[in-house]
Amino acid sequence: MSIPVWHRYSRWKLAKQMKLGAELSPTSAQYQQFIDAWQRQQVIEEAIAQAALDRTLKIDPQSVETTRQALAAELSVLELTAAETEKLVLHQTLLREQLSWVQQQAPLPDDAQVEAWYRGHAQHFVRPEQRYTRHLLLTVEGNSAAVRDQIDAIARRLRDGHELFAREALRYSHCPSAMGGGVLGWVGRGILYPQLEDTLFRLEAGQLSRAVDTELGWHLLLCEHIRLPQPLPKAEALTRVRQQLITRQQEDYQRQWLQQLIGA
Repeated sequence: MSIPVWHRYSRWKLAKQMKLGAELSPTSAQYQQFIDAWQRQQVIEEAIAQAALDRTLKIDPQSVETTRQALAAELSVLELTAAETEKLVLHQTLLREQLSWVQQQAPLPDDAQVEAWYRGHAQHFVRPEQRYTRHLLLTVEGNSAAVRDQIDAIARRLRDGHELFAREALRYSHCPSAMGGGVLGWVGRGILYPQLEDTLFRLEAGQLSRAVDTELGWHLLLCEHIRLPQPLPKAEALTRVRQQLITRQQEDYQRQWLQQLIGA
């Protein structure tokens, strides 16, 4: 009797996740741990699929296509036949649709729960510091010294009047922001290259940076305004709280459903 394609797929994926090599000894503890995890995965998947069939879950073609696209990279290396591919895609769609349905059965948080959670965690709902930023980039194509001289000359002109930044960016910058006068808009942390972020968040409002070197080339940054950290508007914070609670309750509900399903 042949092994179902989804059994082979789950084994292949689990081995990949656990970073197991082909040379792993079948007598090793790690191999036994892998086999135990794989067998448990089979039990869970079989139970989920059966639950979907028991309630005559209907799958629309678009859902199948969504699964096919999500698995495209993996399917390209699994060397499956066309029939095996269809069986695997259908199985994975069945699992995803059933688990999604289970999550939708979770009770939703009411307004009182959302308000209470917000009051207990209001300090976390803060808009981080941001800098309204203009940017000028000169890329380097083999002659870094000449480009450095050029950007230093631009920086000297800009120190005589920051209102010239838009003109200089439009004329010289290789950044897509050049067409907008170098405007990047409000920039928070985690957006720019580390060297640029470190420089930007050391600037005062209205201050021009020194020339900064990255793998892209040489940069100038102008910090026009600083928006200090501030609490989010309550309505926005409550919306975020509600979504967080919905996600948490759906995950908890799904976990409990699975435990009851397999008797764990």
